[in-house]
Amino acid sequence: MEVHVPLNVSGVWYPIYDKDIARSGSIGLSITLEPKIIVSGKISQEPRVYVVEKGERENRLELKAFENLSVLKRLGSLEIEVHTEVPLGYGYGMSGAISLGYSVLAYEMGLTSLKEALLTAHESDVVSKNGLGDVISEYYGGGIIYRKKPGAPTIGEIEVFDVSDHTPLCSLPQDHLPTSVLLKDNTNALRYISQFLSDPTLRSFFTVAKMFTEELGFFSPFEHSFKKKGLILKYGECEAQWIAHKIAKSGVSVH
Repeated sequence: MEVHVPLNVSGVWYPIYDKDIARSGSIGLSITLEPKIIVSGKISQEPRVYVVEKGERENRLELKAFENLSVLKRLGSLEIEVHTEVPLGYGYGMSGAISLGYSVLAYEMGLTSLKEALLTAHESDVVSKNGLGDVISEYYGGGIIYRKKPGAPTIGEIEVFDVSDHTPLCSLPQDHLPTSVLLKDNTNALRYISQFLSDPTLRSFFTVAKMFTEELGFFSPFEHSFKKKGLILKYGECEAQWIAHKIAKSGVSVH
């Protein structure tokens, strides 16, 4: 059994915290991308997460410091293996994707309910300060995600914009940074969201994302691009060192 989870790169976000963690999160805009991560696993004595990047099994790495595990293990003890084409810690929403993969796998194995699985995946990402909107965005997928109400899947509210126009998308991971550097208030976020909603296109998303992230101090030297955390995302032709993406047309799936 495998759980496939899309990546999620946020372009605009406005953090919202609530006493109820399930209702904490962010209002914002992000884009879900392929290639999805692939999560498989088995019941074990202790929860463990192993990552295989770009199919290189000889470099299989255990994430011993994966903070989300402290919450995820409530669902049951699983040893999972994550196959990914992108690195962890650069801004692809990988922590949320791994948490979601672990949780959905626990549900498919009969260890928990789907509701509890989704709430726990969201809580693990919020508590560890790895993300405030990745889990709900990755669960639904489909294109550009407008998070109109913060919270876990089934609690938060989203609107999906299918913006596929076959434009190539590429990313360049540059810096390994903690997500905490992004969790700042910027009230201009709401204005940029409104600007995008008046013209919900891929080009508009990149325009508002670039303006928003530059206000936080993240700059990209490339045309039609923006820098989020430690990666640059752009549309247009991909050079050799860049990672090629497609817009994820779906969210989580089980195979």
